Amino acid sequence: MNNDTFLELLEKRCSCRRFSARDIDEETVKKLLLAADGAPVGSNLNEDIRITVVRDRAVLDELTLAMKRRREDKEDLKRITEKLRDGTAAPQKGFDPFYGAPVVIFVSHRRQNLQPGIEFSNVMSVAMMMHLEATALGLGSVFMWGSLEAMRMYPEYDRSEVLELPPDFQPLLGLAVGYPDNTPEKRSLDPEKFKVNFL
Repeated sequence: MNNDTFLELLEKRCSCRRFSARDIDEETVKKLLLAADGAPVGSNLNEDIRITVVRDRAVLDELTLAMKRRREDKEDLKRITEKLRDGTAAPQKGFDPFYGAPVVIFVSHRRQNLQPGIEFSNVMSVAMMMHLEATALGLGSVFMWGSLEAMRMYPEYDRSEVLELPPDFQPLLGLAVGYPDNTPEKRSLDPEKFKVNFL
């Protein structure tokens, strides 16, 4: 892939929050998982990563409980959303933090103190590879942070055991994947989007 082709892929990349009812076949899921294999992982400790592919709606429903509880905290919701658009959360009919995606892929990491914080770098690397591959395949995808963060905030609503992880692993990031409900607009890449220091 040349640089122009990669930049074209980035122009198509978006956070999709509206999915069609169309399912994703197993071969497509395998391509996403193959892309995950290309992710850099700190110290090559690949055994510290677990990927869980969830299609079962009952499992996803269990994982929404903490997020539903969090939405009851209007002050916390305002704190998160006050910088977005008009200061309100995007309305959702029949609240679903996974936006009705047919597949949600969770990336989990072993709990560790050897390199504090590297677990977030590792899971993001893995999820980003799948996110970009989803774009290349004409799929939509969006990172899932809120429901997992809510389970850490409200441990009594933590249902992460439904992911059947080893006891020393915790889910840190999810990727909802499906066919977009509409054609995403091509984004403009802005070299001045972030402030950059040249030293």
